[in-house]
Amino acid sequence: MIRIVCPHCHAPLSSAELEQATVDGHLSLICPECASVLVSDRETDHHTLAEYFPDEMLAHA
Repeated sequence: MIRIVCPHCHAPLSSAELEQATVDGHLSLICPECASVLVSDRETDHHTLAEYFPDEMLAHA
């Protein structure tokens, strides 16, 4: 299991706990504890979030 620590609130999160949202028209993964954007498709340049995270994670977010 992949574990992430939010750099903003330091909450330990599993990939299934991240929330998926659209922010300013860009797909983003959000920390459920502090609502900070952890990664956005705007930040990935020409990549998609699916290249960084498995389909199972995005399906559960």
